Formats: sequence, C-alpha cells, structure tokens
Amino acid sequence: MNNPAFDSIFPIKIQEIISVIIDTRQFKFNQAVGYFYSSKLYEKLADEETKLWHLSSEKLFEMLEVEKTTNKIVYPDFV
Repeated sequence: MNNPAFDSIFPIKIQEIISVIIDTRQFKFNQAVGYFYSSKLYEKLADEETKLWHLSSEKLFEMLEVEKTTNKIVYPDFV
C-alpha cells in the first residue's frame, strides 16, 4: 500500500528511535543502528499495516527492549 503519511513519518520514526537508543543505552550511532535494524520490531514497524508508526518513540523503544530480552514482540494493549 502506498501511504504518503507513512512514507513521510517512517524515516523520522527511525531517527527518533535511534536517538532514544543512543541516549538510553549509551551506544554509538553505528551500534544503535545495528541494534535496531536487527530487530523483529524494525521489520514490523516497516510494515505500514501494523500501524506501529503511530506509537511514540519511547513506547517503541520499550517494545524493542522487551524483544531483546525475551525474543518476542509484546504489543501494547491498545494496539
């Protein structure tokens, strides 16, 4: 599906999440990018139909941390 809103917000979401990872985990930029891009959450976020792009960067980071700990994506109750 071609969604202009998603196409516009997706790169911004990625930048925001990478920034949260850098600030929270004290990773260097390349480490943060690898950390995020290697996740299942990134794959799900890249799929516009999951609507995960509506969530805040902080909430997405929380989901990422749970995934890295449990190897499972845990969706918020409201998704």
